[in-house]
Amino acid sequence: ANAKYRRPAGELVGVAVPGWPDPLWIRAGSSDSEVFHQLLVNRELAVEFSPTPQRIIDGGANFGLASLCFTHQWPAAEIAGIELERRNFELARTNCAGIPAIEVRHAALWGSSGTVGIANPEADAHSFRAGVTGTVGGVRAYRIAELLDELGWDTVDLVKLDIEGAERQVLADGPSWLPRVRHLLVELHDRFEPGCTAAFHAVVRSEEWEVRAQGEYLLASRREWNE
Repeated sequence: ANAKYRRPAGELVGVAVPGWPDPLWIRAGSSDSEVFHQLLVNRELAVEFSPTPQRIIDGGANFGLASLCFTHQWPAAEIAGIELERRNFELARTNCAGIPAIEVRHAALWGSSGTVGIANPEADAHSFRAGVTGTVGGVRAYRIAELLDELGWDTVDLVKLDIEGAERQVLADGPSWLPRVRHLLVELHDRFEPGCTAAFHAVVRSEEWEVRAQGEYLLASRREWNE
């Protein structure tokens, strides 16, 4: 609400966020402003954890705002941002430049290894959906266990999934990676992919997990964490 706007060349707008040393670049007239309001005004990712997260996967990084929110809240955390759509990825990389703790990859999270494309290339910037048939383009599809292995992380403190329905595929693969996760923060999209909510509750149904609402997300946290 207190951000100051200035317009450089083209469609990008630099937003001076109070307390942040660098401007946040968003696209005028796009859904970026909705994401800005969700994360910086409503503060839907401002969750208090103890101990603080040291490793985070930002699934559906969009233009990088969630990763930036995480790094400003937990400066010591390593963050892997995964973004399906090329223009979003490039803007996320620009926004996160100069922050060594954040690595942004042009890729997707999925339930199996391989390649996925964009099923709805005409969508708003925050609504691109991954698919394996009838899609545009193609990027590497990671299983979360595969991504953790590639990052060299035995465990991960927080996995955030805002991936427009692909969470059903990712959660179906949950037995391979969920034992390595402490907190799971998911925005569910049954309107795009029926079965997302059922898939989420199927993997966190045991007494080992505590689930609560966090804005538009559901947060599942382990009651005990074995180091």
